[in-house]
Amino acid sequence: MPTPYAQYVSDRDPVEVMRESLEAFRRVYAGMPRDRWETPSAPGKWTLRQILVHVTQWEMIFGVRVRLGVGIPNYVVQPLDQDPLMHEAEVVDPATAFDCFEALRAMNLKLAASLRPEQRRAPVTHPERGQIDVNDLLTTLAGHSVHHLLQLEKAVS
Repeated sequence: MPTPYAQYVSDRDPVEVMRESLEAFRRVYAGMPRDRWETPSAPGKWTLRQILVHVTQWEMIFGVRVRLGVGIPNYVVQPLDQDPLMHEAEVVDPATAFDCFEALRAMNLKLAASLRPEQRRAPVTHPERGQIDVNDLLTTLAGHSVHHLLQLEKAVS
């Protein structure tokens, strides 16, 4: 079963999508009025600050999954529920979240760009999705951030 975020990557290389979305996140962050961060993205939804914290958390989590997929033979992904992690969003300001995201993305990009084709094909087991590979993890990493980037871009426009 392909990652649900594959639609945001399509047939492109996830590394290129990660590179482009980093630049887009920089533009969105720079263009977001500071008083908008506490605005929900839609009625009953997370605030823009919560979205940014969430994206940063999962940049870290997905990046670790890629590293484990490359470094541990037959790595099995630990499924996670995002909601219990969101308590952090109440104490992390947008500047801290963005700085962390930018640094994590830069590090994840260095790793992703260095992977050889056979490393990208390394098998990984996802308990909910079955047999996948490291490239699927990269696609998830790239696509997840684009999914939320679109929400932030909409708020800026």
